[in-house]
Amino acid sequence: MKINIHILSVLCLLFFGTINAQETSGKKTVSDTLAYAKRFETNKEKYIGKAFSLLLKDMAQMTPKKAKSEFKEDRENPLPSTIFTFSDKDINAGNEVFMMIKWKADDSTTTPLEFFEQEHNYRFTINEKNFLEKRIITDITVYRR
Repeated sequence: MKINIHILSVLCLLFFGTINAQETSGKKTVSDTLAYAKRFETNKEKYIGKAFSLLLKDMAQMTPKKAKSEFKEDRENPLPSTIFTFSDKDINAGNEVFMMIKWKADDSTTTPLEFFEQEHNYRFTINEKNFLEKRIITDITVYRR
């Protein structure tokens, strides 16, 4: 009987500890990815002309999982835009929510980003985040393909 009470006590502590951790983590789950992403498009004036790091900071509930950039041979603007998705599916999969960020033109090299995207199979890792976070946003478009 003593063992059953100890087991029950431990299970209660684990259960309530898990609930408390979920409540204090600050992260709520997002049930509608498109609606969540559209909020940022609707409020894009807050982000246009600002560094991408601001948008990432505000995307606390759901962050991009994949990123695929557009690369051009234009020396003045070699990185016009990047498309982000919010699932681990293939970056070209259909029925995905896409967030396209257009960047302010600059002449900095894109070679590291091209390498990271290929090496990480378009996963949005800390390397891609660090490369893009100082880029300036000129537009945000959200859509489902």
